[in-house]
Amino acid sequence: MTDPPESNSPERTSPGESNGVSGSGSGVDDVASTFPKTPRPDAGGSVRAVVGRAALIIVAATLVGRLLGLARDMVVAYLFGAQAETDAFFLAFKVPYLLTLMVAGALTATFVPLFSHRLALGRKREAWDLSINVGNIIALILVAVSVVLVAIAPWFIPLIGPGLDEAVAERGVFLFRILMIGFLFEGLTGLVVGMLNSLRRFALAAFAPAVGTVVTLVVTLLLADSLGITALAIGFVAGWTTGFFVLLPGLRGEEIHYRPRIDRRDPGLREVGGMVWPILIGSAVGKVSVFIIQLLGSYLEEGSISSLNYADKLFQLPLGLFVAGITVPIFPLLSEQVATKAPDRVKATLDFALRLMGFLLVPATVGVILLRYPLIGLLFERGEFTAEDTSRTAWALLFLCLGLYAYAGRDTVTRVFYAYHDTRTPVKISVLTVAITIGLAYLFMQFMGVGGLTLGMTVALVINFVVLMWLLRRRIGVIGLSRTAASLLRVVGASAVMGAAIWAVDMGLSGAVGSGLGGNALRLIVGVILGIVVFLSVARLVKMPELAEAVDMLKTVLRRSRRKESSAT
Repeated sequence: MTDPPESNSPERTSPGESNGVSGSGSGVDDVASTFPKTPRPDAGGSVRAVVGRAALIIVAATLVGRLLGLARDMVVAYLFGAQAETDAFFLAFKVPYLLTLMVAGALTATFVPLFSHRLALGRKREAWDLSINVGNIIALILVAVSVVLVAIAPWFIPLIGPGLDEAVAERGVFLFRILMIGFLFEGLTGLVVGMLNSLRRFALAAFAPAVGTVVTLVVTLLLADSLGITALAIGFVAGWTTGFFVLLPGLRGEEIHYRPRIDRRDPGLREVGGMVWPILIGSAVGKVSVFIIQLLGSYLEEGSISSLNYADKLFQLPLGLFVAGITVPIFPLLSEQVATKAPDRVKATLDFALRLMGFLLVPATVGVILLRYPLIGLLFERGEFTAEDTSRTAWALLFLCLGLYAYAGRDTVTRVFYAYHDTRTPVKISVLTVAITIGLAYLFMQFMGVGGLTLGMTVALVINFVVLMWLLRRRIGVIGLSRTAASLLRVVGASAVMGAAIWAVDMGLSGAVGSGLGGNALRLIVGVILGIVVFLSVARLVKMPELAEAVDMLKTVLRRSRRKESSAT
């Protein structure tokens, strides 16, 4: 289940001058002129080239990872369905999952800007010393937290699922204790990923989760007959551990001299400490809303918690494909641009990111909403997962999808604050919106069931995004909202035409081929292909700038790749 209004605790645009990324002639200037002595690779590349190369890698890796994740979830749905046993697992899984998000979000907001700042200014040894100190501290904290939570699990696990019966809660405690074994490795993974992304070694960081997913899937299949749902918990522990160790070779060749101690004289530790506590506190408060959503779900019909989690898996698919491919590479760029005092480039980079995400996510929102029944039916409706489970999951997914762009925009804008070392502002807004999430979710669930829970989460996301945009404008000045709004209106119009075409064709197909496995597959394939063709045709017809920017970005990446191949030969 997504954790609006604050996921990962993470987060514009130009004032109107021609510093956006558009067509072939209005791109952002070379980053190299901003920090000419940086030791970083590819420092001379344009924002289009840096983001483009990373985006292609991350999208490819994410697609592989998400497909493997869907395969895993299909196996889980087939073996265990959406029943009391899976409710117990997801109840247990939520705690280590959200704790990992807290750690990863805190590291993203504090360590990555400081690490990138030192690299950009040529202080490489300081950067690695900071990483070792932070890693040792994080490891100690994770071990201590794990020991405490495992000890008190019988008391707090039932508190987050009070509507479940005693047997389900006890099962949740047992599964939770197994999952916490992998918490240390999953938490440290965030630190290593941050280091690799700052070095612009995106491929390994992007593909490592796919390896972990394969391990989870294999272990679950091997042990499911003998251990039941326990096999899934063991599989996740094995996957998290594998994912961490797969990342470590990516740091070979760097000037890292590990030492099992903490240098308290490192000034970077004080900087991290000063920035991290507001995020951890705010993140903890933000996670309260997720637990309360789960608590409220435990009072609905059996399987509601599982349906929320299955819906979230599908909601995360477009986010993982498109948002990570943009936000991951721009965060180190933003940190470098802030460190070298280039505010115009900060605005241009964010303008590009927000408009490109609108171009990708708005049509994705429309497509997933219209095709959610064949999508869920194709992926999950077999074995223990029934047609009733499909309907409940589709109802939850509908309202989650309405928040796709707000989710991406919130995370992107928050990254601007983090690049300026301002961790307090996004956290304060996140804390304030927790009450809105809980209040609206409780109100809407009275009339809409599980869909009311996800609608309350989405409304809170939108409020969070809008408030952050307003505060960012107050901080850095005019950020080109009119340009962004015009871009979104164009994309919404094109998506509406696309949606009408998908709806008309799918209505005819659903009556002709039914809702079986083959029928759902045909409806989904036809709908996706039709949607892409119609949307791109309309975008080209109205000469949408974002289409030209995306094409130009791909051309830039291909040209630079050819140059590298030519120079190598």
